Amino acid sequence: MKLTALTSTMAALALFTLTGTAAAQAPKPAPAPVTTTTTSDYTEQEDLAGDQVVKFTGDELGGGGGSPSGLIAVRKGPIRVPLIRPRLNFVSEMLKSVENL
Repeated sequence: MKLTALTSTMAALALFTLTGTAAAQAPKPAPAPVTTTTTSDYTEQEDLAGDQVVKFTGDELGGGGGSPSGLIAVRKGPIRVPLIRPRLNFVSEMLKSVENL
């Protein structure tokens, strides 16, 4: 019993003393754009790394559906559609099929 308590205490102390704190990396500064092309339809920038950024103008999407927060409403629960639909006109179809007998 004492050995188990001693082992648990030592493991807990090792866990708390050997763990470090998490730190985020510093963000890299964005490289300066090398070339910029601007037309009436779009603006294109190419940076030192060879990445291209294209921004189109005049085709903005309205967001949020008019609400200032811009949240999207999600329905609660799934919509269940039955795979087998009941036949509502079963009696009339049955009478048509037995008329010729």
